[in-house]
Amino acid sequence: MLLKRLEHEINNLRMVLYDLGKEVDDYSSGKILLLSKRLDEKIILYQKLKDCKRNHGSPI
Repeated sequence: MLLKRLEHEINNLRMVLYDLGKEVDDYSSGKILLLSKRLDEKIILYQKLKDCKRNHGSPI
């Protein structure tokens, strides 16, 4: 269940970044950098949980 929620959050952040990128010419904008950092953190957590599930068979 946690993996599905993370997938949803990752997809939402990607869409927000894409839309924001179309509106803003400056990709070093604070808002873009903050959202990009959050997206990276979610992706890393997702990958760690997925590896844990695969290696230990724990239901996540």
